[in-house]
Amino acid sequence: MTGADTTLNAAWAIVPLILIAECFSWYAVLTTHYLGNAIENSIWAVAFFLVGIGLCRLLPEFDGPVRVVLAIAIIGITGYLAFLMTIDVPMYLSRWRADVADGIMLLRPLEGLRDVSTRWVVTHDLAEWKDEIAWMSLYFSAAVWASLALCFFYSLEDQLPRYRTEATVAGWSSDVLLVVSKLPR
Repeated sequence: MTGADTTLNAAWAIVPLILIAECFSWYAVLTTHYLGNAIENSIWAVAFFLVGIGLCRLLPEFDGPVRVVLAIAIIGITGYLAFLMTIDVPMYLSRWRADVADGIMLLRPLEGLRDVSTRWVVTHDLAEWKDEIAWMSLYFSAAVWASLALCFFYSLEDQLPRYRTEATVAGWSSDVLLVVSKLPR
């Protein structure tokens, strides 16, 4: 299996994972059940782990600036996974445990929908936001720029072949010759 095959297989798994993660996110928001947030972010970790595997498999197939961008993305994903597993998921698990210990009643989804649409508390007290600052700062800065970078890199798709390693191009050429030789005449 080539690096591209691994990457494509990972891509097919990622979209359903994101859909499931978002369902847990909305469930958690509507019910105030922090375990849903912990599961959501654990699923995001699995999705980004798969992305990282795909990028690692592509790394040896490219040279030059493409390899540098892939390496930077892999480093970023490693940092994101470390953040999720050491800060974000444990934060939600500790909130969930505290709610269970305090006997906090969860909202039913329709009650939660009403709650999120009517109760707005504005605060400028950093103490209220201290646990949220890390993920919100990363989400509304690094994640936004990374998303914009994906759009830019997608526009360069036709430039990628010139950065392929010679071994990859040779392997691809021999695969094409093998397929062509098997065509009926």
